[in-house]
Amino acid sequence: MDQIIIPALQLELGEKLNEKYNNSILSNQYAWWMLEALTNKKKEYLISEKNGKLTDEQIATLDDWFDKLFNKSMPLQYLLGSVPFLDLELIVEPPILIPRPETEEMVADLVEQLTTLKNQTLTILDIGTGSGCIAIALAKALPNAKIFGVDIAEGAIELALRNAKHNNIENVSFIHSDLFTNIPHGLTFDLVISNPPYVTTKEWENLDDSVTQWEDITALVAEKEGTAIIEKIITQTPKFLHENKEMKHLNIPQLILEIGYKQGKIVTHLLEETNYSAITIKKDLEGKDRIVTGRVKHVAIRSKKE
Repeated sequence: MDQIIIPALQLELGEKLNEKYNNSILSNQYAWWMLEALTNKKKEYLISEKNGKLTDEQIATLDDWFDKLFNKSMPLQYLLGSVPFLDLELIVEPPILIPRPETEEMVADLVEQLTTLKNQTLTILDIGTGSGCIAIALAKALPNAKIFGVDIAEGAIELALRNAKHNNIENVSFIHSDLFTNIPHGLTFDLVISNPPYVTTKEWENLDDSVTQWEDITALVAEKEGTAIIEKIITQTPKFLHENKEMKHLNIPQLILEIGYKQGKIVTHLLEETNYSAITIKKDLEGKDRIVTGRVKHVAIRSKKE
């Protein structure tokens, strides 16, 4: 890659990246991320340094990155080693799932609801925590809460712990567990949130190589047309909830699930069959069904002291 000043280089990088992503806004953002990572300087500084250039070593690194992006389909996030998520910087590494904008939107919406509570000494469970993005973001936004994250993959738990330390978050704990299997006896929650595997096998076969060759299939794909894990979470969650009258009064959900855009009706039906009420489906930024929420009704909900 030629040695040119950074502002012009950013435009060149954006154009090259757009050949791969076919999204000019995203490509320009990615170009700035690459330059920030290469120089260890923020975008604002790089813009102000109108005559700044990369070193020969940085150019060599950039060429290597483009080789991995275009020829090995490596996700940019794994190349850079971290991603922003709300006000966090999260370490990412293969094959742990890269946090998606839809998940970030789901967490931001929940934080907005929970920060209206007078009593924020909540206990929250994040199922399938992966990088820890949901659990750590909630823990940072709710410093008086106790947040727990579980994942079946030991590598995910290790990465989540690193991310909590990296962001100086202490009110979060991570447990190696298949759903609720290893939840300590007597521990119950105000709410459960999850971005579970929901991709079908057929959908997986049609995903980009940057996903299928790099990210953990078990974090994305589920049986029963993508609903197998969702169904288990829906049926098991009521046993691990305790009553929160303020949340009930404000109609804040007890279960929040990210789902596939074709799964709204079937997941709603599963919730109804399992005695949930106040069921809602929220659309993502592209107008697709993405988040399903509900509250438990007519179920013996355990107390905190049990």
